[in-house]
Amino acid sequence: MNIAGEIRFIDFHTHKIKSGAGTLSVMNLMAGEEVPVDFPPNSLFSAGIHPWQLTDDNLAQLQTELLLTAAHPHVVVIGEAGFDRLRGAQGEVQYRAFLFQAHIAEEMGKPVVIHCVKGWDELRRARREVKPGRPWVIHGFRGSRSLAASLADEGFWFSLGAQGITTGVTEAVSHDRILLETDDSGENIEDIYNLFSTAAGYEVNTSESLIRDNFNKLLNFSL
Repeated sequence: MNIAGEIRFIDFHTHKIKSGAGTLSVMNLMAGEEVPVDFPPNSLFSAGIHPWQLTDDNLAQLQTELLLTAAHPHVVVIGEAGFDRLRGAQGEVQYRAFLFQAHIAEEMGKPVVIHCVKGWDELRRARREVKPGRPWVIHGFRGSRSLAASLADEGFWFSLGAQGITTGVTEAVSHDRILLETDDSGENIEDIYNLFSTAAGYEVNTSESLIRDNFNKLLNFSL
């Protein structure tokens, strides 16, 4: 892993490749995309079959493409994988795609980053079936305090962007299972840290240490 300088901020889920002193970014790739040859320092990747990619007949092709990308040493997370009742092929094809990714994540010893829109029942069903040994991280969570609490009780981690950082969520979820992200917003990760610090009642340097420790624990790193 090519780490340049001290890491202060970690953008756990972004669709925009970035380089900047003090920031590590995990850029998301969809099945069929390859890790760029000339990616900048402090860059890691997730790779997955997004539910929006799915049709009724392209799952096998996407599975093959994902396996090729996921083998790259800088792909450290599988996903974003998940369930979306509003977009993409519906029903069992989403479930089969998710289980495939969950199982290869287990085989590779990698966590899963999850996209979920109104698919909480399917996600919980999959967790009961897989019984994962590696963390599953719900990215872009924007749900209620009660939903956050119930998912936290079931062992899920959370990656929060600006819209998901609320006092209710930060009170409902153990802070040792929280990460921060910009997704496709174009926002600065430093601003997300400031929002989280305000909601959680931390100084920003405390949030930096917390998120770095969480990231290290998630990936067995030492930043």
